[in-house]
Amino acid sequence: MLTVEKKSDRKKVIRVIERHLRNYKTYKVAIKNLQKRLDYIMPNITASYELREGSTGTFNIRSSTEDAALDRLESARALFLHEQIKQYRLITESIDEAIEALGEQEKNFVVLRYFEGKSMEGIAMELHCSVQNVFKIRTNTLERLLISLSDIDRVFVEFL
Repeated sequence: MLTVEKKSDRKKVIRVIERHLRNYKTYKVAIKNLQKRLDYIMPNITASYELREGSTGTFNIRSSTEDAALDRLESARALFLHEQIKQYRLITESIDEAIEALGEQEKNFVVLRYFEGKSMEGIAMELHCSVQNVFKIRTNTLERLLISLSDIDRVFVEFL
């Protein structure tokens, strides 16, 4: 049985998961926009890592527009953008995998509730069931997502 403290923690984690589910589409858009900004900062650059015998390795940047690119290169900003993209991808891919493990009705609930923002009554109409049944679906869905996404906020907080 859960203690009051553990019930409180569980509710907090569920709220975090729901927040990330509601922001899922925004994260996807952010990935695209951040990638555009990164591409602008670093146009036509090909990065490679070269390991030669007796060396610890060298990071090389080659480009047909190397001079112009290096003039504009904002390496710290580019690194930050790259890290943002990496974190948003980690979150969205984690959500994708967690949703894939759900049953069909649970998947539909996530899409309708969190991605489309429908009310419980609207979901009941879409799923052809009672509102009470939608709440049961919600509970089951969140129980399963709690298992697969319980650490999702840790990744996001470390990023911020």
